[in-house]
Amino acid sequence: MILIKQDLKNFYNKNAKKYHETRKKHREEIDIILNQISLDKKISILEFWCWWWRFINHVNQKFPNIKINYIWIDLSSNLIKLAKRDNPKNNFICEDITTYVKNLKQESFDYIIWTESFQHIPTDKERLFLMKNFYRILRYDWKLIMTNRCLSNWFIKKYYKNILNSILKYIISFWGKSYRDILVPRKSSIKNKEYRFYHMFSLKELTNLSKLSWFVIKNIWYIQKDFSISNDRRNARSSISIVSKKIFNSTK
Repeated sequence: MILIKQDLKNFYNKNAKKYHETRKKHREEIDIILNQISLDKKISILEFWCWWWRFINHVNQKFPNIKINYIWIDLSSNLIKLAKRDNPKNNFICEDITTYVKNLKQESFDYIIWTESFQHIPTDKERLFLMKNFYRILRYDWKLIMTNRCLSNWFIKKYYKNILNSILKYIISFWGKSYRDILVPRKSSIKNKEYRFYHMFSLKELTNLSKLSWFVIKNIWYIQKDFSISNDRRNARSSISIVSKKIFNSTK
């Protein structure tokens, strides 16, 4: 687990400048998330990982008159430096997520956002620990929203060798490992092929994880290539989970 996180930290430190320069296009998935943000005089947002500290710019554009307390957490010190340079008024912290959330006070935030990054958490135990802490630090009637990559037909076709390798590890471990734990190759700025860890969630898995963490599920879907929503994995871009903390929980 520590090695996987260290690999991710090293990858994004090496490629921080590249990601900063190339990830400027507005992604329409963000509009889906923005539609879940409620108007209020003041809201607090906690966001983790990925390069989406730019998410706060989209929020500010949509809600120019709302005071926003925004915190972004990442393992990469180089990405944090770039984020601070771009948004000096916001709070950017370089720290391990698990260490950070367990020290937060109960009911500290209105929204928790993960954009294609919860998938990098390496174990079931840590995922559940984080989800239970997200429930603890959310205020009542507010939301956890996250997107994750999925085993779409496109992903399977492109990374079938890596998927087969994961299935082999799954069999060799006598089903102790998950075949959904996949090392995805990525070309880096140092001209070497590097690998990032992905856990490819199913909707059922996300649903069970949310219920085990006491969340009320609003919607868990796949986002299609045309940015419509459905339960069809085959042509999906990613999944999206929208769950909330309620006083009276329901399993619906």
